[in-house]
Amino acid sequence: MLAGGALQRQFYHGSCVLDASWAACLVGGGMSVMAIGPIEDCASAENLGDWLARFASEMGFDGGRYVHIGHRVQGTAKAEAQPLRFLSTLGSGLDAWRAGDPALPKIVHAFTPFLWSAEDDLSRPDRQRGWLSVERLRGVKAGVAIPIHDYLSGPAYISFFGAIENQLAVMLGSRSHQMIALAIDFHCKAKELLPLRPGYSGLLTDREISCLRHAAAGATLVETAASLGIAARTVELYFARATRKLGATNRINAVAIAVGSGLIRL
Repeated sequence: MLAGGALQRQFYHGSCVLDASWAACLVGGGMSVMAIGPIEDCASAENLGDWLARFASEMGFDGGRYVHIGHRVQGTAKAEAQPLRFLSTLGSGLDAWRAGDPALPKIVHAFTPFLWSAEDDLSRPDRQRGWLSVERLRGVKAGVAIPIHDYLSGPAYISFFGAIENQLAVMLGSRSHQMIALAIDFHCKAKELLPLRPGYSGLLTDREISCLRHAAAGATLVETAASLGIAARTVELYFARATRKLGATNRINAVAIAVGSGLIRL
């Protein structure tokens, strides 16, 4: 069920011990997973949107958004690039993805859900203030962002909105583990059902990340190809794409950039 070791480590970091039957018995704080329904029953993007809306409602929010950020080089102009995947309970016509979400910079460093407020703050960058002003116009006062760490496909998060801020800290104390578990489950299903969004060409794909990871470990083209079950020429193609996206001069430089940016780890 879990997509990559980083997702499993996120459970441990949050002190959430799960086994294969967690989805059937995760009940606490007045919420039953069965009231939401099993994520495995979702067979389309529309089903996922309905499930996300139920998830938000069970947690006491008006709605939520799912954002699959994907791999990107931190600190570059691509930091606010289109995400790989996006889904909102408000529908794409009413809530298209917008750059400026103040939760985004925190996602890669946080392992547990955290609060965000829609109140204006003059210390924030203009883009974030603009993003929050749209939320306030919708009547949103605060929310909770749930980080999802997927080492293979890049980080993601679910952001719930609409609750009163002073009620959220108490709710987080009793439901943060449930939020993490359900958010990761949602992310794994979303990768199956949601297509990649247009405009993601600046982000590295799973295959490109895998090739860079093998190169960082000292594997040759032939060894990488054998490990991934593809042709050596295909590996060269993935390297070329990754090199171009990272703005590197060659394969070695691409690996250095990927390691330095945290996209891969030695």
